Amino acid sequence: MAISKNIRYFLCLFILQTSLLSAQAADQLKAVTEYLPPLNYEKNGKVLGFSSELLDLIALEAKIQIKKEILPWPRAYKRAKEEDNTVIYSLVRTPERESQFQWLGPISPRSIMLYRLSQRTDIVIKKLDDARAYNIGVVRESAASENLIRLGFDTNKLDLALDDEINMRKFKYARFDLLLSLDWAANFNAEKLGIQNDIVPVQLVMRQPDYWFGISLRTDPAIVQRMNRALHKIKRDGRLNTLKQRYLAEFKNERHS
Repeated sequence: MAISKNIRYFLCLFILQTSLLSAQAADQLKAVTEYLPPLNYEKNGKVLGFSSELLDLIALEAKIQIKKEILPWPRAYKRAKEEDNTVIYSLVRTPERESQFQWLGPISPRSIMLYRLSQRTDIVIKKLDDARAYNIGVVRESAASENLIRLGFDTNKLDLALDDEINMRKFKYARFDLLLSLDWAANFNAEKLGIQNDIVPVQLVMRQPDYWFGISLRTDPAIVQRMNRALHKIKRDGRLNTLKQRYLAEFKNERHS
């Protein structure tokens, strides 16, 4: 009888410990992102940027542990769709992606621009359709490039790269005619390469939709609800605006207009 009681005791203890470990594991999320400064980037081995720090604030408020990693966008997107307990950012919430993720946000506005080099005065863009005649540098599998394809742009004229910094380096050496980029990222990368005075915005392609955090479908919805409550609190108490001003104000397009 005593042995039977001991077995039941240890069995109950094992079940309790297993449940606690499972709950703890469920509150640990992986986060994948791309190099897209000033929203997401890596410096001295740390993943930084407006969206990265906002995610840290949300995790702290919601009592969730998050490990962040920067990857090429196609790899990050594939992992977020296939793996459980995974966050991807900064993600555009498109109709095609709506059912692929649980959503947290919106977190920041988004303006996608076409740029030319200042010496390319032969390029005249008065409307978006005028850009069809030129080769355009885009990020592979990005929402912005997919939008051009959806609008009927010739895929043979789209020069694909893994991220915006690579695109800007190619643009510096005139590997294509026009650059498609988020305005903040274009200004950040141009400054980094010392060509901030050599790029000229010529056409606004898209001002909406905003950026969001996408959370994999195989993540406990209760965790997503906690994170959404945390985000709403961060918005209400002003921390979001403070963070936005610190990271984004200086990268407004008007700075180089």
